[in-house]
Amino acid sequence: MMSNELTLEARDYDMAFTEISFLLDMFVNTIVTFVGKSTPALAVAAGRRMADNMPVHMTEKTPEVALQELVRIFRIQQMEIDGRFDGPEAAIIINHCPIRSVCLQRNMEIDGQACQMFHYYMAGILAELAGCPARPKTVATGESCTFNVAFSRPRQ
Repeated sequence: MMSNELTLEARDYDMAFTEISFLLDMFVNTIVTFVGKSTPALAVAAGRRMADNMPVHMTEKTPEVALQELVRIFRIQQMEIDGRFDGPEAAIIINHCPIRSVCLQRNMEIDGQACQMFHYYMAGILAELAGCPARPKTVATGESCTFNVAFSRPRQ
């Protein structure tokens, strides 16, 4: 019997993680070098673009519904993520953050450029889904990462 299945071992996953970590490190450094202070805007634009391609079903374009959908979709991808509103801001908590794992692998600063770009990327997704600008603010980094997202008034 012929099979097209790929047999992977733990070593294969480790090698793939090392390669992805290297590529993400180079990607972040290249963006920061060439884009500079506009790096957050680029990350938001990438997040907005990603939101257009996400399998969402929203009956309302509100920050609350956008946050629910973001959490739902990333949980499907096995990310340990939670989100809730704390007053006017959304609090997003990620346990065992994959970006932190990359930072540790590559000796990158925790809460450095990679983390900040990821937070702006997530804010871009939320901004597009909610139909209003969103801005992230890092609260805590480590094994559990928390950042808040403030939303401006919805577009008319």
